[in-house]
Amino acid sequence: MNMELTPHFKKLLDNFRRHLMEGDTIEISDEINQQFNPDVSQIYISLFQPQLKLIRWGAKRNTLEATLKRIATQLKSNPRYLEFSVNNPDKCRIMFEMVIKESPCEIRNLTTQKVSVNRFEPGVNGLKYIYKDTPRYFMPTDAITHSIMSVNQLLNYLSKTTGIAKKTNKISERTHLMRREPIEYSFIESIACISYQDKVVPLYRGYPTPVEYNKKVMLESTLKSMDWLVDNMNEDGSFLYFYDGIKDTQVDLDHPKMTNPLYNNILRHSGGTVTLLRGYELTKNTRYLDAAKHSIEFLLTTFREHQCQGGDACYPFFNKKSKLGGAGIALVAMMHYYLHTDDETYRSYLDGLVRHILSRVDSEGEMLGYYIHPKFNKGQPIIDPSDEVKKELFSFYYPGEALLGLALYYRHIKNIEPKLKQDIYSKSLQALDFLVDVRPIKYDYLFDSLPADAWLMQAIEEWVKVEGFKKQSYIDFVFNDTQAMFDHMYTEENALAPDYVGGFFYNYGDHVYHDASRNEGIVAAYYLAQYLGDKERAAYIMQNMLKSAKGLMHTLHTPESTYAHKYPQKSINSFRFKMTRQWVRVDSVQHAACFFARLYLCDFNEALVTESLSKGFYLHPICIVNSLVEVEQIFDEISQLTPSTGGKKILLSSEFYDVEHQADTVLDIEKYQRLIKQSGIDALYTVERFREHISVLPDVSIWKNHSDSYLGLEQELMGNIDKNDMVFVCALKNSDLNELYEKLAHYCIAG
Repeated sequence: MNMELTPHFKKLLDNFRRHLMEGDTIEISDEINQQFNPDVSQIYISLFQPQLKLIRWGAKRNTLEATLKRIATQLKSNPRYLEFSVNNPDKCRIMFEMVIKESPCEIRNLTTQKVSVNRFEPGVNGLKYIYKDTPRYFMPTDAITHSIMSVNQLLNYLSKTTGIAKKTNKISERTHLMRREPIEYSFIESIACISYQDKVVPLYRGYPTPVEYNKKVMLESTLKSMDWLVDNMNEDGSFLYFYDGIKDTQVDLDHPKMTNPLYNNILRHSGGTVTLLRGYELTKNTRYLDAAKHSIEFLLTTFREHQCQGGDACYPFFNKKSKLGGAGIALVAMMHYYLHTDDETYRSYLDGLVRHILSRVDSEGEMLGYYIHPKFNKGQPIIDPSDEVKKELFSFYYPGEALLGLALYYRHIKNIEPKLKQDIYSKSLQALDFLVDVRPIKYDYLFDSLPADAWLMQAIEEWVKVEGFKKQSYIDFVFNDTQAMFDHMYTEENALAPDYVGGFFYNYGDHVYHDASRNEGIVAAYYLAQYLGDKERAAYIMQNMLKSAKGLMHTLHTPESTYAHKYPQKSINSFRFKMTRQWVRVDSVQHAACFFARLYLCDFNEALVTESLSKGFYLHPICIVNSLVEVEQIFDEISQLTPSTGGKKILLSSEFYDVEHQADTVLDIEKYQRLIKQSGIDALYTVERFREHISVLPDVSIWKNHSDSYLGLEQELMGNIDKNDMVFVCALKNSDLNELYEKLAHYCIAG
């Protein structure tokens, strides 16, 4: 939705709410009326309120006002209408969605996986479908409220609304019928917004836009997601594994029959422990440390012991399996605890995990994925499997998890037995050689175009710091995988939708994957480049990584975004699984929080500057103003300048005062509204006391952000400067905008 329309939709929804309560006239601005097309504009209004099932009604009349009045009448006739606190905007949220475009759709060729005229973009496209002379609508925002991400999921859902689902329980058959039945389909696109307390939030793909993103927001969101993990720990120290806020269920979709006890995954549990320890690293808040210790105590209840490598060994055994990755990430988690506490309480378990992991490295250096698997060797330990069994037990992730654990142990544990230390050294070296040089050939058919071995990238980051491990082949592996990820990342130039930027694809055209686990590998590559002194490569990685970080923020559950959740507070501050998926899993929070925690510790303001300025923008000479006359001259000057194609006018400003007579300064509101409007400013960033002047803005949508100091704006600003933009700075003599101007001046292509 055009951001300029936001104030108009705010008035519209306020009026609609009053109309529901009092029957008042619904005032509609010309700007919104212009969006309405009586031939196309089906409108839906939905009422959302925690603990209540939504109610909504759709209609299409000759005018927008008539349509809204019809909807209001029908909503009020719903038997459950009185359950909603329509008079309380803090409780009852109103969503407005209007179809603005309708186009042909060939249902037999409908796809989300490639660019074509039949591409369905979940959350952006919807469908109008006519079956037995009855028109129905799947609105774009329905993808959010029903967690629709694929064509099969879409058609299965539509089969239920048409009654076709009654013909078969098999989803494949339902989707086939939906493609073959005499149903007339059309693509639709919409504009949508939703109330939130005293404001209205524009929606894109059913998610509030724009996404707030700066270093402060990143830290706050990261810590709140860690708090979410702590708040959702069970009494025994395990984490809430899965939660779907729409359905209000903790039953994992992949294991629907496991309800008592609920399904869990010990690897992801240990990943949650690492997350809490990252939180402690950032804050030194013992809440995270205590919760991490509690989670370790749960982990230890899964341990089994055996003898190997000349001593006592142990491994996690969970869900009838013992995975190499389970031992590996358990070691990573417990090592993070050791690193932050120097506590030797778990030393015997650390030693035991190391011995167990070393026993899973065969003579060729291959790390065996499972020690126990119910389908092999009658559920007994798998000691010397054949190559065929190795292939069936193959895992990309487990060796990297194990080697990261070994690296942390080798580098940081005190008083390691000499023989054990030598075994760790030699077998880790052998395993890394296999993974980097042999595995891509032996298992070439299992490798995807988009690398996924972020754990191994983190392991190499650690091992390279050990004498004898600084091999070029290891370093190349990390940087080559990073580049492959960037080659398979949507950018501003090739993104199929604005919220695709920073996300990944296997094949261009795929529905986007915002993948924090891959980002953990990328941030490890950044730290490796820094360690090696390769500043140019580090800057390049940072520029691309920041795009991915911003994209990842689209998966954060916020108070504004959880409107369809039965109990929003249960989801808020967690990271959801995918763009249109509403459920959360412990690892979706883990990977995002761990990535952001490491990214936050980087100094990336300079990278943001480099990224923005490399695009080629124009910086107008700084305007130091001492009087209102000078301020007015600046707006007049801005109005006479026009950016090149695609460029924006961006103004950074402190307050408007006569320096010598601040106390007596009075602004002519109408004059300033006219001046600012005529200047054609597209984006305004302000500092210091500018909030006192909000009334001078003819359109508040141009006002992007405000901070007491430019430091609170720098990151967002740099991320939003594009090629051909014109940047203006209007500052009082002592404003800290002067310092920001100096930074900008280093990088602009022209003054």
